[in-house]
Amino acid sequence: MGMPETIAIKWLRTTGVEFEELPYEFTQIGADHAARAVNKPLEMVCKTLIVEASGKHYYVAIVPGDQRFNPKLMAQVIGAKQADIADTRLAEKITGYQVGGISPFATRRKLPVIIEESLLALERIIVNAGRRGLLVELNTEDLIRLLKASPGAICR
Repeated sequence: MGMPETIAIKWLRTTGVEFEELPYEFTQIGADHAARAVNKPLEMVCKTLIVEASGKHYYVAIVPGDQRFNPKLMAQVIGAKQADIADTRLAEKITGYQVGGISPFATRRKLPVIIEESLLALERIIVNAGRRGLLVELNTEDLIRLLKASPGAICR
């Protein structure tokens, strides 16, 4: 494809884990579009959400494409009064990535990661790889280990 490697992919290379890059033609934001484009089941293709909790604390939430993120449940999991998806500008500033391409890997600011616990049932998982039109597939346990992700019930 001749596109330069993203920061996320460069970082993944340094870890020694096995992963597969899944490039696709980006048309619009959404896990459903991405899943169709790479011909993978929607429950495998995750959204990487940047969450702002009370007291200006930020988190990454990894959510399956076929489930809805629930801010109330997220707040309970992290022990915050409230939590909500951060606005676009803030999410981009904190991660260094463009919305629609935000990867949980190698974010500009190191953030605690919460992964929807139902994803632990999957052997492989797909997340954004740092730009629009590029996903990465890897073993779920590798992703959890690399991100030190905590499982939680964050979807309804």
